[in-house]
Amino acid sequence: MTTKFRKKPVEIEAVQLRWSTWKEVCEFVGPNVINQMNPGYYIEAVEASDTCDETGPDYLAINVTTTHGETAVVRHGDWIIPDSKPDTFYPCKPDIFEQTYEAISGGQSTAAGS
Repeated sequence: MTTKFRKKPVEIEAVQLRWSTWKEVCEFVGPNVINQMNPGYYIEAVEASDTCDETGPDYLAINVTTTHGETAVVRHGDWIIPDSKPDTFYPCKPDIFEQTYEAISGGQSTAAGS
């Protein structure tokens, strides 16, 4: 016989990688993640998860380390979510983020809350 379970609600902080939030992204992930050894870099529109209605021709990408020690690419439009260990994060595609999370009061208005 199987038992049913419900996922506990969890509140997270996240920031979407885009030109207009670059300063916020840098502050959010910190200097241990984005630095001279691991700077942000440019990608083309076809590589972006979402252009976020920002004009190109170039868009942003960064590398983050996950809690398992793997490198994950966060592409323009992806949401950056902290993982369980300090200085670890994982990317979340915009459509999955919108299906999974909703904005809560006191937070900045997001695509997920719109």
